[in-house]
Amino acid sequence: MTWEVILHSVLDMNINKQIVISTAIGGGLELFDFVIYLFLSQTIALLFYPQQKSGTAFLITLGGFAAGYFARPLGGMIYGHFGDRIGRRRTLTLSLFLMALPTFLMSCLPTYAHIGIWAPTLLVIFRFAQGLAMGGDIPGAICFIGEHAHRKQRGFMTCCLLFGMNMGAVIASILVAALLAFLTPTDMQSFGWRIPFLIGAFLAIVGFYIRRFTFETPEFQHYINIGKLERWPIKTLVHQHIRPISLGFAAACLAATITAVMSLFMSTYMSHYMGMKPHVALCLNSISISMYSLSCLGIGYLIDRFNALSVLKIGAISIFILAYPIYQLISQHNLILVMLGLLISAPILASIMGSIPSLLIDLFPTPIRYSGVGVSYNFGFSLCAGTAPLLVVYFISVTGSYFLPAFFIMVSVSVTLPFILLLHKNNKQLS
Repeated sequence: MTWEVILHSVLDMNINKQIVISTAIGGGLELFDFVIYLFLSQTIALLFYPQQKSGTAFLITLGGFAAGYFARPLGGMIYGHFGDRIGRRRTLTLSLFLMALPTFLMSCLPTYAHIGIWAPTLLVIFRFAQGLAMGGDIPGAICFIGEHAHRKQRGFMTCCLLFGMNMGAVIASILVAALLAFLTPTDMQSFGWRIPFLIGAFLAIVGFYIRRFTFETPEFQHYINIGKLERWPIKTLVHQHIRPISLGFAAACLAATITAVMSLFMSTYMSHYMGMKPHVALCLNSISISMYSLSCLGIGYLIDRFNALSVLKIGAISIFILAYPIYQLISQHNLILVMLGLLISAPILASIMGSIPSLLIDLFPTPIRYSGVGVSYNFGFSLCAGTAPLLVVYFISVTGSYFLPAFFIMVSVSVTLPFILLLHKNNKQLS
């Protein structure tokens, strides 16, 4: 009996807590690295696209943000293959290291003033590399926690993962807000923008070491022991599980659009279009994301009490009804009303995003689960989360309406929710 097995038996009563904490910390650190770019988008536009007009530079910068999402399906397939072949733990650990490397390189990157067109080119390449790592990490973390958790606790445990990941975004938002508040614009453009990337690379390495001390999931270990692993998981997935992939993809599209527009892009929206000072917008958004993260914990209990699809459906209908009133509140130049709008959105976001992990876990069998979650989740987020801010900015410029994000969300719900319900009907994986 090895020391790992002995330690596992000693910690058996607390294994879920240990796994959730270590995985959530790693996910939070990785999301920290991934979203820094968006929070610094206005500064990045000035430094890497100075030859463009202000609006065009901002639009191109958001295109760079989308590049990270476009890489995620490829990352999901690559990491999914190895996650279903060599294990969740080892693959997850590697993803953090491969997030740290491009994040560190971004912190050292010369700007357009120093190397011209190579600056934005390398920036997009590094964003793509970040996307590859992120595409493997989130699906792997979902599988890792879901397979460790008891079935009756799966909703809460996976929502704990979202809590940890969201807190990574909160910390990134607070850090950037502090830099914008205490540094002059000149200092921010000179060296300040590099600090979050440098810190993010260091934190990812910390997460890498934390994850090394976790254990493989019992479900996957069972398939290792009986020698029933799939040689080509992605091939089996595509040939035999198109319906679950489609259902997972549709659910991910819904969650991705709403989360990207109402959470990740919100601080940029408030500062760029509502005229709010950037550090104030980031602080308000940090509070909103914190409330959204705390709401995820309560939503987890509801998912375990009822089911993920019911909670997702309630959240989708709620955001369809309340999207326009929320943006009405945000458009009022009154901090109390803005905060009220953001707080109303928090539990709705949690009900939609918090349902996705449990829904995806139930769709796919263990031997191809990492690949299944990776493909459906990442294609949904790549298509919608990567492009949603870009499309919102474009349509605002065309229509001149600052309420366009609300209509964008309503259309998204109208398209995806009926598709999800149709695919779910008579679906054996969720019956």
